[in-house]
Amino acid sequence: MYDSTNLYNFIRLVRPLYKVLENAVARELDGTGLTVTERAVLERLHDHGPLSVPRIADRLIAPRQFVQKTANALIEKGFVERRQNTAHRRSKLLVLSASGAELIETVLAREAINIASVSECLSPEEIATAMRVTEVIIEGFAEKETKDD
Repeated sequence: MYDSTNLYNFIRLVRPLYKVLENAVARELDGTGLTVTERAVLERLHDHGPLSVPRIADRLIAPRQFVQKTANALIEKGFVERRQNTAHRRSKLLVLSASGAELIETVLAREAINIASVSECLSPEEIATAMRVTEVIIEGFAEKETKDD
């Protein structure tokens, strides 16, 4: 028999956790001209290379139109460029420009200082457990596509 009370209490911490992390990220972006969402898109491109808007939206669990609007802003700022997508003619790939790559690397380096400081309070096992718990919760609550037979 499982006690779901502790899991529920953990889930209740997610919103405050999200807000604290969002505010911490926003502080690190001060002076960069980036929004938190723009930073997230740049990070995806930094970590995964060229991606289409639908692919980024899927990975961020965000509406495609919202990601497209964000991508357009990043293109206007010169941090992202559009490239041909050999896999899909109409869906262009987004790639970091040289200035976009330099900016996201600077932002990630700033954030790494806080991450290192907090990680000193946790063992590698605790971090691994937190990641596993979070992944299971995301998978367990994510909308599943259903197909009618």
